[in-house]
Amino acid sequence: MKSKLIKFVWLVIAISAITTTQNIISNYSLDEMQALVDENFYPLIAAYILLISVRGLLFIPTLPIIIVMASSLPPLMMFGVTLLASCCSCYLVCLAVDHFDMNKRIEKLPQKSVDKAQRWIQRLGVPAIAGWAFFPFVFTELIVYLSRISGIKRKHIVFAAGLGEGLLIAGIIYVTDWFVTFTL
Repeated sequence: MKSKLIKFVWLVIAISAITTTQNIISNYSLDEMQALVDENFYPLIAAYILLISVRGLLFIPTLPIIIVMASSLPPLMMFGVTLLASCCSCYLVCLAVDHFDMNKRIEKLPQKSVDKAQRWIQRLGVPAIAGWAFFPFVFTELIVYLSRISGIKRKHIVFAAGLGEGLLIAGIIYVTDWFVTFTL
């Protein structure tokens, strides 16, 4: 019963986040979104930090939200807030793996692929995690799950994911800032 409730809550949160993101992007222009952020700065920044911090547990795609916020916040603040929340997300995923026996869940994936990924992680370690985290179209949390199951220490995982995501976040902020400047 508890497992079904957790799955239901996860589904509701994930659907709500994706629907809200799509709604905002399709109904508001960039200027309107920037004005919205300016008017509701503290509640929105708190919600943004919370969303980025729990995205790893919920597998919520946050790239569109990061781009919207990058177009509205000062670049250095955006980088610091997003990197801190991303590292928090990685740490929460590590804790979830440790406390919720994720080995059973990973067994549902094709074993050949899991074994190959775990050998790759164990052979390359931090560079593998950082490289995966830098790639924007895959969930960083997947490599965090596999890394923790493979026995990599939490601090190494958070450092590597922070390094890869930090470079990705910096790139997203730079491109978004350039695009906003270009369109104005």
